[in-house]
Amino acid sequence: MNTNISQSQSRLNKYCKLMALLTFIPIITILIAMVSPLLFYFFDIHNIGLESGGYSFFIAHSADSSDIDPTKLSTWQAVLVTLIDTIIIAILVYAFFQLRLLFLSYSKSDYFSVSSANYCYKFGTTLVIWEVIQLITEPLSSLILSFNNDLSERYISLSFTSEDLMLLFPSISIMIVGQILKKACQIAEENKQFI
Repeated sequence: MNTNISQSQSRLNKYCKLMALLTFIPIITILIAMVSPLLFYFFDIHNIGLESGGYSFFIAHSADSSDIDPTKLSTWQAVLVTLIDTIIIAILVYAFFQLRLLFLSYSKSDYFSVSSANYCYKFGTTLVIWEVIQLITEPLSSLILSFNNDLSERYISLSFTSEDLMLLFPSISIMIVGQILKKACQIAEENKQFI
């Protein structure tokens, strides 16, 4: 019986190590994509040769890039929108970094610890923050990008799609599960002290 449990745990640890390694893929991809706002808004480069089958390597910009002529943007507009897009991308990198730390913790059989629960909580929280900031910055970015237009042609773009809801729900769920695990670990630690 113990042999089956130890084999199962060993297999789980290997899966967690693999997942920790695989989280490097989105982290590196997103880090490379952090140059996309700079290249787009300052140099009018839409991709870096990594476009295939209609999918661009770059993360979509906060506003529809087909409506934007980056050559007509003033420097302050390009700087502000680049900062906004880069911050959004950096938040996503941080989320995946927390996920990597969670899998590394699990790969060491550290399933029920406050640190593991914190990684889970931070991953969910960061995804929620990322989604909320995207919703907030979209109107701001669209206003900045249309600021040089005539007063009647300025616009504020705001959208909330089912995809946003589909991301928010699991993100909030992960955040709550992280808090529950943290509380359970604290209770377990308190119980060990009484024994």
